Amino acid sequence: MTAAPNPQRPDPRTPDVGTLDDARRFELLEQPELWPEDPAAQTELAQLLELHLALGSHGPALAAELAPAPRTRWSGSWTLAAAAVILLALIPSAFTLQRTQRLRALAQDTARLEQLAQKRTQDRAWIAFFRQSTALLQNFEQNPTLCKKGEEDRRQEREMAMTLLEASHQLAAQGAPLQEAEAIRANLHSWLAEVAFEDDCLTVERAQELRQWAAAHNLETQAERMERRLRGDGA
Repeated sequence: MTAAPNPQRPDPRTPDVGTLDDARRFELLEQPELWPEDPAAQTELAQLLELHLALGSHGPALAAELAPAPRTRWSGSWTLAAAAVILLALIPSAFTLQRTQRLRALAQDTARLEQLAQKRTQDRAWIAFFRQSTALLQNFEQNPTLCKKGEEDRRQEREMAMTLLEASHQLAAQGAPLQEAEAIRANLHSWLAEVAFEDDCLTVERAQELRQWAAAHNLETQAERMERRLRGDGA
């Protein structure tokens, strides 16, 4: 019977970075599928990759500057240093550049999608504001239950106006998708504030004043038209 694999045993195909020489580490830069899972090893390889990129660009000039003067005897340490510079300058960087380009393109696509999603969310908030304001204006035109003789019960309209007034503050802070939308929001905001700060029971005269105010500024028609426009249904 075959023993179950030991989950602690490393994959034999994955090299141990700590036991490799520099040349083998450089080879691993072009074989990301063989990079070990160990975070410390990945960090070491990432640092080596950064060094490779830097010296890949400046390696030839650096090698020329570091070259010994004529007739100078090369020591063993200088030979190793020069070989490392030349190796870094000559290692193929096509894989690294290609990977960097893919990551940059992915970041740009992600940013673009996030901007589109944010714009859609903001547009939906504006559409909902105009739709609910239209409904409130229509409700205010209807005859409500009376609190007592000469007083209209506008409790529901007042609560809805308070909610829309808060939404109006938030929309003003985030900015309007259209300049005209902001102008209509400001007109609605003034009317909503009057309704929100009234008592639940309005005198018939005060309720009539608020209806006339809405009609004079054509609030219902403007709110309904702007909702359609933001939905893309035309003016």
